[in-house]
Amino acid sequence: MSPRPTRRVVLAVVLAAVSPAARAARPDPLATAIRRARLADAAHRQAGTDSLNVFGPNGTRPPYWRAYRFGVLAERYSARRALHALMPATADEASALVAYYAERAELSDDPETARAGRRRLRKVFARPGAAPAPPLPQALKPPAPS
Repeated sequence: MSPRPTRRVVLAVVLAAVSPAARAARPDPLATAIRRARLADAAHRQAGTDSLNVFGPNGTRPPYWRAYRFGVLAERYSARRALHALMPATADEASALVAYYAERAELSDDPETARAGRRRLRKVFARPGAAPAPPLPQALKPPAPS
């Protein structure tokens, strides 16, 4: 008579059988962080546009609106911190990260945003274990000297 398997053995067998399917269904943390950062950036831009449309460029903002804006800024900061904590391990993740920073630079139309994106990408791809950096798109390239 063979001994009955313990709960631990049964659980280990079930997890081993489910594990490949669970790994395939698990979302990519870098893609999730990029999506969250894009949404936070869009909310920040929309709140700024709404603020100008409703209150005008020199109008005073009521306290509830300032509190809302600070909440949007806090979420944007938190989303970017979460994104900066991750590192691309594959070429697809690296391309997605570069595309996010290029999109930010195009939307802002500010050379400082592109410079900050290049600096952040340099830091990320210099980490040990990071995927090789893909070529920079035109939006992130520094302007030609005149």
